[in-house]
Amino acid sequence: MIGCIRNVWMWLPFCLLTKPSHPYFQPLLSATTIKDRQKTKNNLLQQKMITNDAGTMREANKELSFNSLLQQGEVISCLPFLPSILSFVTRRRTLFALYILIANTTYLHRRSHLRKMTKRKLLQIRTTREEGVNIGMYITNIVAWQVFVTCIFPILEPLSRIFGYVSFYYFYPNANGCGIIFEPLSVQHLPMKKRQRSQLRLDWHEFSVNVGNIGRDGFRHPPCVVRNLPHLDIPRLQMKHWPWRRKHRLENDF
Repeated sequence: MIGCIRNVWMWLPFCLLTKPSHPYFQPLLSATTIKDRQKTKNNLLQQKMITNDAGTMREANKELSFNSLLQQGEVISCLPFLPSILSFVTRRRTLFALYILIANTTYLHRRSHLRKMTKRKLLQIRTTREEGVNIGMYITNIVAWQVFVTCIFPILEPLSRIFGYVSFYYFYPNANGCGIIFEPLSVQHLPMKKRQRSQLRLDWHEFSVNVGNIGRDGFRHPPCVVRNLPHLDIPRLQMKHWPWRRKHRLENDF
C-alpha cells in the first residue's frame, strides 16, 4: 500500500507538467490554454468560411451574363476570336467600297462613250443640286442613282444589250421623281429629240391625270388630279403615263 502511494506521488509531477492524452485530464488544463484553443478553433472556422465564400464568388462570376461582361468592357478579353471578326468586317468593307468604285467608274465610262462627254462632266451633272430642288429630294436622287448603278445596272445593262438597247438613269427635279430610260443602241448618234421617239421609259414622278367622264375618244375628261405613281411611257406607241392615262373601251365598241 505504501509502495503504491509512493509511485503515485512520484508520477504526479510528471503528469501535471506534460500534455494529457486522455479526456479525463482536460479539467487539469489551465483556463488560458482552453481560451487559446477556442480562439484557434474559431480562427480555423472563419478561414474555412472565407474559403467557401471565395469559392461561391468564383462560381457566381463564372455565371455572369454576356450583357454584364459587355457593360463592364471585359467582353474583349472573353472573345479571343474578336480580331478575326474585325479583320473579316474590315475586309468586307474594303471589298464593298472597291465594288462601288468599280461600278460607278464603269457606268460613267459607258455613258461617256455613248454621250460623247467626259466622265468628270457627267459626274458633275449627276451630283449637282439643281435650283429649286430641296435637300430631301436631292439626297433621295443620289441614293436612287447609286442603287441603280450598284444593284440594277450590272444585271440590266447586259440584258438590254441582248435586245439592242442601252439603259440610263434619269432624274426629274421639276416632277419630283426619277426613272430608267431604254434607248436603241442604233440611235445613239442622233440628236436627243429624235432619240426620244424610240425611248421606252419606266418612270416614277408627278403627273396630272383626268378623272372625269370617259369621252367619245375613250379618254377621261377633266377635272384632273396630280399623282406621283410609277408608269410606263412608249412614245412610238403613243402611250403616256400608262396605265393611269389610257384609252377606255366604250360600250358601243362591242
